[in-house]
Amino acid sequence: MPKIGLLIDTLIGGGAERITLNLYDAFTELGHEAHIFLVANKIEHNLPDIPADRLHWLSEDGKISRNKVLNKLLLAQRLRKLVHGIESGQSQPFAFFISSAEDMDRLTRIAGMANVLIRYRNSMWVYLQNKIKNREGIKRKWRNWQFLRKFRAIYGGRHIVTVSHALIEDIVDKVGVRPKSIRTIYNPFNFSLYRSKAQEPSDYPDEPYILYLARFENRKRHDLLVRAFHKANPDCKLVLMGGVYTKSDQDELAMIRQLIQELGLEGKVLLPGFRSNPYPWIKHARLFAMSSDSEGLPTVLIESLILGTPVVSTDCPTGPSEILTGEFSRFLSPIGDADTLADNLREALSNYPEINEGLIAKYHHLEVAHQYIAHATQLFRR
Repeated sequence: MPKIGLLIDTLIGGGAERITLNLYDAFTELGHEAHIFLVANKIEHNLPDIPADRLHWLSEDGKISRNKVLNKLLLAQRLRKLVHGIESGQSQPFAFFISSAEDMDRLTRIAGMANVLIRYRNSMWVYLQNKIKNREGIKRKWRNWQFLRKFRAIYGGRHIVTVSHALIEDIVDKVGVRPKSIRTIYNPFNFSLYRSKAQEPSDYPDEPYILYLARFENRKRHDLLVRAFHKANPDCKLVLMGGVYTKSDQDELAMIRQLIQELGLEGKVLLPGFRSNPYPWIKHARLFAMSSDSEGLPTVLIESLILGTPVVSTDCPTGPSEILTGEFSRFLSPIGDADTLADNLREALSNYPEINEGLIAKYHHLEVAHQYIAHATQLFRR
């Protein structure tokens, strides 16, 4: 059985972090020895039963040196030594690694690790446009060139696994990265685990509510959902659940609080903060609503469908249109369009199609794990 390494910056409360834990569960369930490597020892998620010798971190806070370049070199060195130490103490080397965060994407390149699959998670093109949108002329061109050069240096010539088909066009055609290999493998979800966790005691509201679960960052567009909720005026509450991790996140949350006050929605919009087990909240919501400007393959949309909760979403790049297909596609709305999102909120609350297993079967964690193993075996035959 191959030994597998899962690489991510931290295990704070986010979608990429949950997917890493899902992959750990899947590989372990199939009998493989899986290890999780963190840049920093920051953990918020409830961890599965991970033995102490399977969870590793390179530093306490991700900072060995104040110099950014030297810090990356030292972290890469620690990663290389840590992997070597684990391999030298056992008879079997790591068959492959899966990197699910940009810092680890960089560190594995610096460390010269060849058997790494990069999980390409979000639209770099949308990220770039947001970074340069307030610049003009030569400054805009210079900033655009800087970012494209960085992206191509990190990801060029590497093995990329996109989490949605649309991301292949994003990285190859729009960003101009030339990977060594590229294919799509959807994110994994342990259906029975999610449904079990959704049964656990929780403090979810005992009155009807619409839920949005997302970190308070600008691209998640909490403001759009608040405005759509105000326009729809449904007979229920709106719950905005999510963590705050940076100064930018804090500013976003402050702006949302101000918007709630301006629209007279105090008491109708709830801000409960982060929950390590959000699944009872998802299961008991009348509706899950996502308002993002960009995603990769939105974890929370799939989790909601697994738990039988109706979903509406913006048709953002990328992922929602690959999740909400067929008759469910009518619940997609254009990015930034509060009116259509409001219409979809009303329609979904009154008339939503039956959610069946066929819609979500392709995300089952064991199916996804088998795809990763087969793909890596083909690429990294020894």
